[in-house]
Formats: sequence, C-alpha cells, structure tokens
Amino acid sequence: MKKIIGILVGALAVLGIVLLLAGNKKKIQEQTTSVAQAEGTEVVTTCTVTKEECNRDFTSNGLAQASGELNFVSEVSGRVTAVYVDKGSKVNKGTALLKIDSDLLEADYKAARASYDALKKDEERFSRSYEAGGVTIQQLDNIRTQLVAAESRLAVSKWKLDNAVVKAPIGGTINNRFVEPGALIAPNVPLFEIVDDSRIKVICNVPESKARLISAGQKVSAVSADSGSGNFTGTVKNIGIKADRGLNYPVEILLDRNADLRVGMYLKVRFETSGDQGGILVPRKAVVGSVLSANVYVAENGKAVKRDVTLGEMFGDKIEILSGLEEGEKVIVAGLMNVSDGVSIRVVNEQ
Repeated sequence: MKKIIGILVGALAVLGIVLLLAGNKKKIQEQTTSVAQAEGTEVVTTCTVTKEECNRDFTSNGLAQASGELNFVSEVSGRVTAVYVDKGSKVNKGTALLKIDSDLLEADYKAARASYDALKKDEERFSRSYEAGGVTIQQLDNIRTQLVAAESRLAVSKWKLDNAVVKAPIGGTINNRFVEPGALIAPNVPLFEIVDDSRIKVICNVPESKARLISAGQKVSAVSADSGSGNFTGTVKNIGIKADRGLNYPVEILLDRNADLRVGMYLKVRFETSGDQGGILVPRKAVVGSVLSANVYVAENGKAVKRDVTLGEMFGDKIEILSGLEEGEKVIVAGLMNVSDGVSIRVVNEQ
C-alpha cells in the first residue's frame, strides 16, 4: 500500500513540474513577442510647449567715473612764480591756476610790437612811393613779406604773454598737483590733474541679447556692488554701436547727483525692461546641439521629428525658444540618447 502511495506522490510531483515548465514557457513566449513588437521603438518623456511669463530685467556691473578728466600740461615754458590752487581745490573753466615769470615774455612782446609797427610804416611809405614811381614792385613785395612775418611773430609773442597766467580749461576738482613755485616748466610738462566730478557716469558692458532691450533715455537704478549700499538713479546716455571682443556693447549711464556717489565706486546697475514679457520656454535638457545650431525633437504621430530652433535667454532651468516651436506641441525631454529624426517612439510619463 505504501508503495502505491509513493508512486502516486511521485507521479503528482512530475505532473506539477511539467505544468510549471509549460507556464514558464508561455510567459517567455509572451515576453519575446512583446520585445519583438517593441523592437525599434524608443521610450521617451515629453512635455507640452506653452508660453510663459519671462522676467527680462537684468543687472550689470560697472565702475563709476568722472564725466571728464584732464591731465593738464603746460603750453609755454618759464619759471613758476606763483601757484594759486592745491589738491582738492574746486575750479571753474578759466580759473587762474599758476603764473609764469613774464618779464622775458613782456620784453619779447614789446620787441615784436616795435618791429611790426616799424614795418607797417615802411609798407605804407613804400606803397606811396610805388604809386609815384619811386620804388619797384619787387621792393614793395619784399617789405610786405617782412610785414607778414613780423605780424606772425607779434601774434605768437602776445599768445605767450597772455598764457603766462595758466587757466583751467575745464571746471572740476584738482585731484593732483605736479608743480611747485620756483619750478622751471617746459611745454608738455604735466601741471595738474583736473577731475570734473560735477556729474558721475558708469559704463557697463552688456551682451547683445540684453542691449536690444534697452534704449537711450531709459531710467536705471544702481547700488554699490561691494556693500549693496546706496540707492542711486541715472539715465542711459549712450549705447555703443560696436561690440568688444567679448561680444558686449558699452552702455554709458549718467548718474543723478548724489552726495554719497564717489568716483571709483563699483556699482551694480539694474535695467528694467518693458514690452512683451512672454516667451516659449522649454527645459534645457530638451535642447541638443550647439548654441548656433540648436535642435529639439517633437513627438508627432508616434515619431520623433527633428526641429531646428533659435535660442533666446536662459531662465533658470529653462531656455527661451525664439523660433522653431509653437504652443501646444510636445517636445521630447527625456530618452534622447537613442532618438534620431523619424525614429518610432513610445511616450511615457508625459510632463
């Protein structure tokens, strides 16, 4: 009896193994069929293209500069007899800065004046004599030539005498003084550094994508970039027409008068833009290629379609698409490694 039971148990065990193997075979066949059906299809994730609000305001750093600076040099030579200003002195255009010994200049001017006056009388006498036939035309021309030379020398001599008192060519503050009383100066020797700090400007370098958003006459605000202190305002005076090597355009801002402003301050200027603040944004990971040759893949009828796009500004983890996409289209954002133009795709986890 026990023998019969053992045979039955063994038979049942064998039957169970056979049934298990049959079930596994069916599952394997189903998986194989599924893989075969999905062969050549890439699994991707997409998101729907929408137009979003874009804050295009931006900041740029620049150095505060005087509206005018001049390293003033001497135009005449001589010994300095008096200096009327010092570092920190406020001057206006035409203010006397120093005086040069003028004794020799006065003597030279008097000699030039006397020579000119004498030749002027000779020219008048020769003219009358020529009309009466007493002198030749050659003699008259010769005296007239001498008169022209004497007139030129007189003008130069008078200019030197007039400039014996050196005057400020611009208004501002004397930042440096390079001359002392008693010093002997010559033409082109530095005398003073004059800084016109009545108005202060700042020049920022702005990329082309930002420069097109601003215009001359636009109001801006600024703070000290180092400490964040100060609340300054100003107006865009000029936007450069030529970019530098970094493809940035110089933007000159004339700042409003403020007692806390100092030449040399490092300022952070804020530009507030106007106009359309909306744009088509897509995740940066959806863009392939380079900045100059960018592409995205759009899901259309189970296929990946390659699109050439023009990139705009960056906004966090998204980038603006200026052309190449329309609202409502579905762009592939994940699974791009094996995607190419025209490949079959299966969309999962649509964003």
